[in-house]
Amino acid sequence: MKDSIIPPIEYQIYLARKLGWSLSDIGKIHDPKAFYTILNEVYFQESQDEYRKMHSIASILAAIYNTIPQKPGHKALTSKDFLSGDMPTREGKRLDTNIEILAKQKGIILPSK
Repeated sequence: MKDSIIPPIEYQIYLARKLGWSLSDIGKIHDPKAFYTILNEVYFQESQDEYRKMHSIASILAAIYNTIPQKPGHKALTSKDFLSGDMPTREGKRLDTNIEILAKQKGIILPSK
């Protein structure tokens, strides 16, 4: 096995700590693609869990803020006002599917209708 294929020890220790596996268990994953797939899944699930926690805290903050007496016309806050971004998704951002926009981005001139 080449040294360049072996994942860095920091990643191995991170997975061992998060999954409760021993380093020898982690070492049994011989396919680097499988290792990084597991690592990415752990990162994804952690980011979702963290977003849920932050959303709960933001909801509490919004509820507390909305109980403070305000001037008439005051806008009630929601949890979204305290958060930046949305819950992590597996897809990432969706690309444009409009053919005209895609062609323009690639510098392709489409025949006129």
